[in-house]
Amino acid sequence: MPSYEDDTRKVQTAVTGRPESDQPVFLPFDHDDFDGFMQGRSRDDFYCGTLLGGCGKKLTAKRYLHKKCHFAHRPPVHCRRARTGEDSADHLYIGQALRRWLQQQGHRDAGIAYLDLGSGPGGAIEVRFGQGRRLIRVQLSRLAAPVWEAARARLSDTHTHVQWAYGPHSGLGHVEAEASGHAVRFTCRTESGSRVVYVGTQTPDRTVGWTTLDSCRLTDEGIVTPRTTGAAALHAIAPAVAFPLASGSVAFTVTAEGAVPDGPTRLLYEADVQPTGSVVVRARISLPRAATPPLRHRLHVLYGTPLLQPFTLPSAEPAWFIRADGFTSLPTPTDARWPDLRPVPAPVRAPLRQQEAEAFTVGIAKVGGEYGHLTPQEYSKLSKSQQRRYWQKVKQRRQADQKAQAASGRPHARSETDPPWTRPGVSKEDVVKAVRDALVSAARRQVCVGWHTLAEAAGLRPADFSDWARTSILVSIDQASGPEGVLLSSLVVSSGNAPVPYFDAILGRVGRPSGLRPIELGQVRKTEQARVFAAYAHPSDLTHGRDAKLGP
Repeated sequence: MPSYEDDTRKVQTAVTGRPESDQPVFLPFDHDDFDGFMQGRSRDDFYCGTLLGGCGKKLTAKRYLHKKCHFAHRPPVHCRRARTGEDSADHLYIGQALRRWLQQQGHRDAGIAYLDLGSGPGGAIEVRFGQGRRLIRVQLSRLAAPVWEAARARLSDTHTHVQWAYGPHSGLGHVEAEASGHAVRFTCRTESGSRVVYVGTQTPDRTVGWTTLDSCRLTDEGIVTPRTTGAAALHAIAPAVAFPLASGSVAFTVTAEGAVPDGPTRLLYEADVQPTGSVVVRARISLPRAATPPLRHRLHVLYGTPLLQPFTLPSAEPAWFIRADGFTSLPTPTDARWPDLRPVPAPVRAPLRQQEAEAFTVGIAKVGGEYGHLTPQEYSKLSKSQQRRYWQKVKQRRQADQKAQAASGRPHARSETDPPWTRPGVSKEDVVKAVRDALVSAARRQVCVGWHTLAEAAGLRPADFSDWARTSILVSIDQASGPEGVLLSSLVVSSGNAPVPYFDAILGRVGRPSGLRPIELGQVRKTEQARVFAAYAHPSDLTHGRDAKLGP
């Protein structure tokens, strides 16, 4: 039988409704997100969609505790689907995002075609609207220059307006930007258990500013981003007027998951903001990348001298933009100085229902074929007989793992089956924060770092972390930097200062090109290390230099 990593029957994306559907779903890797993903769905909802290049057969969502959750075919399996990874349904996500956006722009007649250019559906997306006379084409696969030029001429002859946009691997965005002054780009990244679509503007110097479609508008020429029109909102181009705010007088709560890049050294967050003695307003807050990302369930106060900058997006109401040096998080979710700010409730692990406990203890295969570790609260809900069966299953599985390890010649390591956050008193959120702080410290000292230092920062041992756990932690850290952010994971080295073996997997999970050859991977790692060192070397100098570069 093929190994887990080689078994292409196990896939990360599917479609719902029917085999020919264009409604994609992405199964989160982590078992903590599996139950939320399955809410409102049944085991019969998923198909290996034909628009994914699949066989059209039903898929089963598999929950695992110590490896990636995934979809699996039901035997017998005769599927020739070529792409099964995290980004394998991105063409459907982009198509659906364009359909929704065009409907908001008043075009409810949009038709979408997913073209097969030789490697399966999704080599390009064509969206026709305006009675079919207007076209947006998103080129995802590579095209030879003569083929591209011929396609442009053909589509221009049959449509009144044609706009070309480009995916992360087409290679044509550079040519378009050099010829026309800019190119529209699309990419997707994983956020909150789904794939989120970002649209970017690439300039001739090959930098890309990313935003979301709801910040763009539609003209006769097609998609117009704030950066295309020179709007300052999402890219921190300083406006003519800026008002300094008193330190400690402005509090905020984050209203959306994740952030978008705001230049090379900052990130932009959607927030509800309340100055002392005033009302709540919606604003965008620009913070340094070095700052720990603000959590949605906490109340935060800006420090330093924040700058309040009014701006107006095209065809939008005036809004506010605040550029700050950093913030502090209050220990309580409310404060009398800012009475109208209400963070979202802190995430709480759902209690284990009786039937779930029985499924876990009596039939381990029902929760994905892996034994796991219950929290003390979950364990206390089991009956005495269930507790005995639970430990019997754990013991049996450990013995089987030890035998397998012995047969392979590798010593059994407890960290292979016990991620540290499965233990009472240890949460993944705390581990991720501790590791991130240690990586930021290393970046400021301009050094690489090993897991002995990172584990010590979290109050644990290197042996407590399997490669799977290390990958999961570093992905959580790098995803917060956005699709074009610096990768702190590039600073992590193994013994002898050698690169870690799972860096390529991290690249794929944060939406970067992956599956690279060793020499290409080494080049990417060195480039990312240089970007990290530049971003964290001297934050104040970087900020001043950037402002001078972006001056009037």
